[in-house]
Amino acid sequence: MRPMKQILLAIASMSGAAVSAGAAPTEADIAVVRDYVGKNRAYRPSARAEALRRIELLPGLIGDAARFELEAAHIAALADNGHSALLPPQWASRYPRSPVHLGLFADGLYVIAAPAEHAATLRRRVIAINGRTWQTVHRAYARFQGGEQAFRDQFVTLFMETPALLAAAGLGSDSDTLTLTLEAGRGRRQVVAIRPRLTPFEGEAAFVGYPSLLDGAALLAPDARPLYLLEPERAFRLAFPAGIDGAYIQLKATRGLEIDAFLTAALAELGARRPRNIVVDLRFNLGGDLNITRDFMRALPALADGGRVFAITSGRTFSAAISSLGYLKQAAGDRLTIVGEPIGDRLEFWAEGGILRLPGLGALMLYADERHNYTTGCPEEDCHGSIRDHPIRVRSLQPDIAAPLAFVDFTAGRDPAMEAIAREIRRLPYDSVLTTR
Repeated sequence: MRPMKQILLAIASMSGAAVSAGAAPTEADIAVVRDYVGKNRAYRPSARAEALRRIELLPGLIGDAARFELEAAHIAALADNGHSALLPPQWASRYPRSPVHLGLFADGLYVIAAPAEHAATLRRRVIAINGRTWQTVHRAYARFQGGEQAFRDQFVTLFMETPALLAAAGLGSDSDTLTLTLEAGRGRRQVVAIRPRLTPFEGEAAFVGYPSLLDGAALLAPDARPLYLLEPERAFRLAFPAGIDGAYIQLKATRGLEIDAFLTAALAELGARRPRNIVVDLRFNLGGDLNITRDFMRALPALADGGRVFAITSGRTFSAAISSLGYLKQAAGDRLTIVGEPIGDRLEFWAEGGILRLPGLGALMLYADERHNYTTGCPEEDCHGSIRDHPIRVRSLQPDIAAPLAFVDFTAGRDPAMEAIAREIRRLPYDSVLTTR
């Protein structure tokens, strides 16, 4: 079976041919959705029956591209599996999107990027979208993407920023205007009407989107940006920051032409420098090929010279990044402390599979056909071969120390996850952990 790396290559080759705005679904698209339901093994029997029933509604939606697309997304979401989805970042290639971008934080929804004509909206808290509370829109989105809430939250703002989709979902009346109600200070509110623009993502971002934290980093002066927001164009970094008495490794992906060379060089430098503590930052990592980092993760704990190992996670820690975290957890045991926000998937999920393209609409649908189970080691015949051969058996990969990111911290240039790690190192060095467990 092919790993996710091959799926990403397939997506990259398809994205350049994706149909743009004005595309219309056809009977051929309905046939592809039916094929999708047959190929996607993540459905429970009742959910598959409901998906097949809803396919019969699609002919009546052929004249309305946005409603057709949302119904196809709902059919995929019935599997309740993160790897079974109509890919949200593709929406930007078919429907105009607000140039005022939103970011979801632990303390609410905020404007994180805006063009000059809407600069006054920056940093404002969002109260309502098209007259509905943003929480109402947030809850409604679960109909169109399955899996864990933490993972859906990585894409929900794309839905919130697309008037045509909101109108098709019954969350707005104007497909050409987004209306935001914002806090304006001193108890006042401001209502802003925004005209959307067609701004497709390019390259791999057409599949994975672009992290909202990187999108909003322009709010911070360059010298005020924390380590994890520096050099956004670099997928892999090794640094030795003050405050943790050790090494910081940032992996924004588990794929790419440069990753093998980076991992080899990083192991050599860590072996030579022997840092006391090691931090692995996976908060932007949506995955790729789980085989690439397995040996690297297994080797890291032995390179922490008497100290501890930490991993930083978020809802964007997904797929092969979760596998990587699992291998690190197995190798480090009690020496590993996970810090941050909940990861993007359960410990049992379906993945691998492939991509189907709706020919008229241009939408890409990801289906899953191999099991992953990181609690049992996945011995079943339908498990992904790499996991059967190199099992992961852990009780949990959720944070040991919660470090949610609030907007007030983000705009102050603070990183609650790294601050929590620094406090934990000071509070309980690894030598003390050995004597207390």
